[in-house]
Amino acid sequence: MARIHRLLTRIVPLALAHAGLAGCSASANLADVAATQSAPVLRSDQFQAAVANSSVLVAVGANGVVVSSADAGKSWTRQVVDAGASLIGAAVCPDGGFVALDFGRRVWIADATASGWTARPITSEATPLAVACDPNGQVWVVGSESAILSSADRGATWRDASLGEDQMFTTVQFVDERHGVITGEFGSFLTTQDGGASWQAGTPIPNDFYPYGALFTDAQTGWVSGLAGTILHTTDGGASWQKQPNPTGAPMYGLARHEDRVYALGANGLVLALDDGHWQPVEGRPAPYLRSGFSLAGRGLLVAGGAGTLDIVSPIPAMPK
Repeated sequence: MARIHRLLTRIVPLALAHAGLAGCSASANLADVAATQSAPVLRSDQFQAAVANSSVLVAVGANGVVVSSADAGKSWTRQVVDAGASLIGAAVCPDGGFVALDFGRRVWIADATASGWTARPITSEATPLAVACDPNGQVWVVGSESAILSSADRGATWRDASLGEDQMFTTVQFVDERHGVITGEFGSFLTTQDGGASWQAGTPIPNDFYPYGALFTDAQTGWVSGLAGTILHTTDGGASWQKQPNPTGAPMYGLARHEDRVYALGANGLVLALDDGHWQPVEGRPAPYLRSGFSLAGRGLLVAGGAGTLDIVSPIPAMPK
């Protein structure tokens, strides 16, 4: 029971979405525009992830909701893959196909048109918490019990490289074909230099850091965000970390890069932009939280969160020195 309590209290805003506490406020965003189109996006939607390939945008969330757009967000199509599913993550693979992660130990697979979603079980007792698709098309899932799972056939079979320890891995990312990063509670920090064939534990992130989000732009340069608005930065592959000021003090649940800027997304619909080592509030969405951001080349940052928030943030120029 203690493990379950720790899981639910640490996964924010996922725990709020499960409890139905984050869907009561209105959102003046793409959800409102879409309301005249048979309401494909609802204010009760709790989006947890947004991704895109070259032609289709996809957002996933609670109650098995998947919305997709083939016209750059002008209109959306709504699907419910399974009303009992809680979709907490998503990834797009090199061939354009989509993967959605289900809290109920499944992945949902779709082609590049985001249609025909098929559920495939994750063969592990661990609770899945994050998903990625690497440059070679392998699907990666990490989660509780230090789970590290990979599939070369989109979830038909799984390779288990879990460590068997009582700790939760909360993020996984590949920056190129060889280099990947996993972060998790108690400051867990693992890297691979061989495409995931093996993982090495690095120096823990200080102070038992619990990462809500992590973003690496290359094997050496990255950020993690966590409790009380803390954002840490490394330029040496995680060997050391420096705190970067966040004037809002609000927790940031996701990190994203668009063009030459790095953004943080978090509580109360906040969007922060990194400028000269400082995080500055540059956008505000009328939403209980933002959870995910995905760069749309030449357009902006697709963001997703609570209360049906699904929006495109315009590129933000560097602030004057």
